[in-house]
Amino acid sequence: MIRITRLIFASTLSIVALSAQASSCDPTTPPKLDPKIALYNESNCAIRAMDIAHRHTLDAARAESKSNTPLMCEASYAALMVLDKYKEGEWRASYKPIAEKVDVQYTETQARFIKTTCPQKLDLYRHLANKGEAWAMYSMGVIYAKGSGVPQSDDVALTWYMFAAEKGNLDAYLALGKMYSDGTAFKPDYPLALEWYTKAATAGDAGAQYIVASIYRKGLGTERDANKAVEWYKKSAEQKFEGAKAKLEEMYKAGEAKKSFW
Repeated sequence: MIRITRLIFASTLSIVALSAQASSCDPTTPPKLDPKIALYNESNCAIRAMDIAHRHTLDAARAESKSNTPLMCEASYAALMVLDKYKEGEWRASYKPIAEKVDVQYTETQARFIKTTCPQKLDLYRHLANKGEAWAMYSMGVIYAKGSGVPQSDDVALTWYMFAAEKGNLDAYLALGKMYSDGTAFKPDYPLALEWYTKAATAGDAGAQYIVASIYRKGLGTERDANKAVEWYKKSAEQKFEGAKAKLEEMYKAGEAKKSFW
């Protein structure tokens, strides 16, 4: 009996917590015990958030027109953070039209913000990277590789690139290939570079296909393989990548490979 009472009490606390969280945009709203009301409250909070974000966006536009960059950056970032809270949550499944509007407004606001030079971009990328967004992880890698607003660190950049690559980010594949081949960040490790470039090439990147072909042609970190070089040059040339077709012709003229119809 005691155990059942505890379970009921725990379930009640869980519902109250959900309701309290759902009405967080209006602290004066008393908690509701009905989960449906909690989700409804949260959808209303999302609507309010969109209105607040819109006002922040207008403030940002006015600040920009007056060349007040600090205020413009603060207002733009504030708009994003207000909307970010409603990019997830149980309420979204029950109120899809509202959730979709949140997503559209967030995407448009984010696209404008990313084009700026606002220092808050670092905060945004870090926030999104910690939430698991691959493109933000890659962006963090770029930031540390360049030392943009943070102490330059190839090791930290490598870590973020690896996180992004684990999620299948094509730009991260290319970045890792470059880090392990150009000798700028680390001592060249051509077998590892080939591994990352091949991932990008397999994903369809014409530039990576060209690089992989060149690696096989030169035998960097692997045995020379004219057939593989031709194969990857062809794939790159088919995408009109500059220089790929010329390299093929060069190989044929040098007798490195036999020309075939393709």
